Amino acid sequence: MNMVNPQNQLELLESQVDSLLLQFEKINSENSDLRSQINHMRNEKQQLINKNESARQQIDLMIKRLKSM
Repeated sequence: MNMVNPQNQLELLESQVDSLLLQFEKINSENSDLRSQINHMRNEKQQLINKNESARQQIDLMIKRLKSM
């Protein structure tokens, strides 16, 4: 008969749980890093949109000044 020792089963299960916890911690950390990157990129995108709008307004003002000459 091929019976597995309950202690061995418990140790195997514990090892598997430990492995899953390590994987979870790694994925959770990566997820946190990615969320930070997304927030940074959103902020950067908004800054670029604001700069673009400011440049557009300045160009429109220059065009108006040139037309009035």
